[in-house]
Amino acid sequence: MSNYDYDLVVIGSGPAGQRAAVQAAKLGKRVLVAERQAVVGGVCLNTGTIPSKTLRAATMHLSGYHERTIYGSSYKVKEDITMADLLGRANHVRQIGIAFC
Repeated sequence: MSNYDYDLVVIGSGPAGQRAAVQAAKLGKRVLVAERQAVVGGVCLNTGTIPSKTLRAATMHLSGYHERTIYGSSYKVKEDITMADLLGRANHVRQIGIAFC
């Protein structure tokens, strides 16, 4: 049986858990972060705010919505936007976010 010696156990690696763990580590404390998911970042990074806003931004970009206000209604970036296009972009942004956690 192993002995563990931590000053703080943080449950969840979302924004609050991450900040708590970092702050405790800066104060010289030994910290354990426990995460239920296979990846860090919590709901915000993996299924909530960031992915949903990324899907919206990808739709706007792929459709050329913002560019049309400058170049006119005939401007299009992509003719047929697929769910694979949107999910690919969301996964890319999520992977970048995981790298910063």
